[in-house]
Amino acid sequence: MIDRWADRLGTLLEPGIRAVIILLLAWLAVRVARLVIRRGVARLLSSRRATDREFATRLRTLTSLAESATRLIVWILAGLTILAVFGVPIGPLLASAGVAGLAVGLGAQTLIRDIIAGIFIVLEDQFHVGDVITVNAISGQVESLTLRYTVLRTLDGAYVVIPNGEIRIVQNLSRDWARAVIDVAVTPEEDVDRVVAVLRDLLAGLPNDPVLGPLVLEPGEVLGVEAIAPQQATVRLAVKTRPLEQWRVARELRRRILLALREAGVSVPYPRTVTIIQPPDSAEPSPS
Repeated sequence: MIDRWADRLGTLLEPGIRAVIILLLAWLAVRVARLVIRRGVARLLSSRRATDREFATRLRTLTSLAESATRLIVWILAGLTILAVFGVPIGPLLASAGVAGLAVGLGAQTLIRDIIAGIFIVLEDQFHVGDVITVNAISGQVESLTLRYTVLRTLDGAYVVIPNGEIRIVQNLSRDWARAVIDVAVTPEEDVDRVVAVLRDLLAGLPNDPVLGPLVLEPGEVLGVEAIAPQQATVRLAVKTRPLEQWRVARELRRRILLALREAGVSVPYPRTVTIIQPPDSAEPSPS
């Protein structure tokens, strides 16, 4: 009797010990793979010329995707191995899983399309976490990027989830460099050459400016008169900035432009109405 219980206990303990060992090996494999992935991705990105911000965002995006895929594969293999240790036939299980996967694949073409699109987004480095992009007329900062969907956080704080398969055209507003474009409106009576001279003097000091100097890549350029309207003329200028700094530079430049034009005596346009009064004709029409 005791020998029988001992045999049963040994029969249960041996697969249990093997299962624990498999789990420990799987956990160790995930940890090692995580370390290898981080070092490999970091070495791959270090060979490219990128800023500290681009390096950090790309490293976070690529490592998170690679780690999640590796973790899924390792734990699936560990689970199948444990089932085999306990005597569960995994051949029929794999066959049924293949049939079920085919059925699910036929009914989940949209999901497959999203995943394939996500793979190309990552491989082609179209955008990554931290970039500001415009997709389907929605602009926001990329808060999360997976193989299935992309999450944007808009300016008003909205949490927008976009399936990767729905992304057709992407405007990346934070890749390599950006440009702050400002339109300055003046009255048509003003001397345009004087206005352009004031703006050029303002832009010439940007590289040495303690506030805007670190944010701009070039002094900027006054492009000239962009539009003429009945009540105003528009002068356009552009400044090349670092990624994600174009809005900050544009806001500060608008404030400085307003002060510089006011100091130079340049008047800004305002709504005006011209009324023409024509006296009535004094001649009476002669009766017919």
